Amino acid sequence: MNASGNGDAPRGDNWINAIAGRLSPTGENSFRDALRQFADQPEWCGDAGLRTKITEQLRTLTNADASTLSDCIPTSSRDQALEHALIAARRRHLSQHDAEDAAAENASAPKCLCLVGSDHGRSIVARMASGKPTLRGNEWPLLPGFVHAPAERFVDKIDSSTAVALVAPVDFSGVGQPLTAEWWARCRQRCDETGTQLIVDHGDTPAAGNGYFFAHEMVAGISADAVILSAGLVGDLPGGLLVLSESLASHLDQTVHSSDLVGHLVSAALSTLIETDALATEADAFAIALAERIATRGCVRDLHACGHTVILELDVESQAWTEQSAAEQLHADVCSEHSVLFQPPLLMTAEQREILIDRIDAVLAGLEGNQESTEATSSAETESDPMEEPADEAQPDESPVDISLDADIDEAASAEDSAEELDDDEDDDDEAIEEDELDDTADEELAEEDETDDEVVGGDEDEEHETEQEETELENNELDEFESNEETEKL
Repeated sequence: MNASGNGDAPRGDNWINAIAGRLSPTGENSFRDALRQFADQPEWCGDAGLRTKITEQLRTLTNADASTLSDCIPTSSRDQALEHALIAARRRHLSQHDAEDAAAENASAPKCLCLVGSDHGRSIVARMASGKPTLRGNEWPLLPGFVHAPAERFVDKIDSSTAVALVAPVDFSGVGQPLTAEWWARCRQRCDETGTQLIVDHGDTPAAGNGYFFAHEMVAGISADAVILSAGLVGDLPGGLLVLSESLASHLDQTVHSSDLVGHLVSAALSTLIETDALATEADAFAIALAERIATRGCVRDLHACGHTVILELDVESQAWTEQSAAEQLHADVCSEHSVLFQPPLLMTAEQREILIDRIDAVLAGLEGNQESTEATSSAETESDPMEEPADEAQPDESPVDISLDADIDEAASAEDSAEELDDDEDDDDEAIEEDELDDTADEELAEEDETDDEVVGGDEDEEHETEQEETELENNELDEFESNEETEKL
């Protein structure tokens, strides 16, 4: 479980590669014998029976018959396996619907339905099938026929125009929630009703990692029309394996050539799984033990498991995990902004499992310590922040003075101040008496002035009243004269 496998993983005796299961069932790049066997062959001679051998090995592991597992094609890449599967499925769809659609003149182009957030590779076709916006950029030519839907609406989108339903067992772009058994059953039933080919992309999920060789086998009677394999079977090479049912094998392009190098690597990995009876191992042992250990870790939101494929959903950003895991010499894979991926080897001892869990727990403990330190620092800054509590306005310096050294001086000064205060009080009393006398005189004068003013005011009021009476009498006289004149004129 050291980092001797993945090319992107750090190397060293103290490092642990938590995704070594993507290399092989044992976590080690143990394909030396297979590569030597391939190298010893004459250049002109290929293994004509290699495809047949791999097919028989898979039938032994899965107990599948010829109708559900008809042919296996080793390819030079996972993307190539996907393209072969899509071409075969489209040919089959056209062979069933083209005649009647053409007669009705309402033919609709067959479509490939894919999951939102999925990642199927880096070729043009694989990018169009992927549900990640970052993979479907404007810089790539858009190929028609690819539509996407989330898992909760995926099955409802399947209809008679759907040639392919392309599914990945685990969505590594999000929180990593595996598809449920109920979902697989509904999808298979809908595909049978509409004549749609179900293609399962197992490229990112090591085979046999969930107690079954294929993830969809968790539901009895569920089989795929095509399966794409890569992780855990080809070491660190980009090769893949296309597994076809009888319904698609007959529509495969006859010009397809298999890769003998990849075929030898796949055959070696399958032999290891058969010899060790890998499917009888406790596939969920790692996920269960890890869940029990980290149950009290506050930085873990949730744990999602599909066999040995385990995804931790974190409360911190994945960048923080990357930095802390480097300090603990643990190599894992980042799925999203808040999730990390573990894919340990399928064949681990109990001691190896405990070592790996200890290392993961140490990283989580370091993350919690960093989080608590950050919160404490921010809390201290908030308490001392002058913007939160405005400072008082500047006041004169009223700080107490130390008087212990000047006690005698202060006593003398206070005695003198007391004598001066008594003299000042006597002077103030004399001044107060004089001021009272002056105030009495002033009050008498003001009273006399008020009486005079009242008399003047009263006289003025009488004169005004008499003037008003005279004006009223004049107005009445004028009115009488006016009325008498009017009567005289009338007569």
